[in-house]
Amino acid sequence: MKIPVNITIRTDKTVDDPQDGSNRNEVRETTVNGFMHTKKSGLTLEYAERDEGSLPVTTLIDMPVSGMVMMTRGGDAGMIFERGKTHSCVFTNGALPVEIRVRTEALTNTISALGGRLDVDYTVDIIASRAEQSHLSLSVRPASGATAS
Repeated sequence: MKIPVNITIRTDKTVDDPQDGSNRNEVRETTVNGFMHTKKSGLTLEYAERDEGSLPVTTLIDMPVSGMVMMTRGGDAGMIFERGKTHSCVFTNGALPVEIRVRTEALTNTISALGGRLDVDYTVDIIASRAEQSHLSLSVRPASGATAS
């Protein structure tokens, strides 16, 4: 089943600056229209986001029944979130592939076909150095007047 949804995405990041070792905080919030796909194995969210000066990029967030969350952006970059675990992931949307390690400290997912929320606290390491510590909060609600197809 494909359900139109509105998705509010908020990321709070603390990013390490490799030049001087300082930290900077970044907060980004956006609301997008997308779709929720329901299947026996779980849910998938699909939405397109536009970075500054670029074409829209499709993001897929797979939420299987297992409790793991897998995020793929533009088909080339992916992250896996699983509470208390670290996963090696590869970003290939730049000039060279970059291997990162994503360590998930906390993950709460209440998203269902009726909407809900996903909260993830995670740390990204690049080449054994912490690159950022982030909190992702994603709220989903059925689009007004939406009907499942």
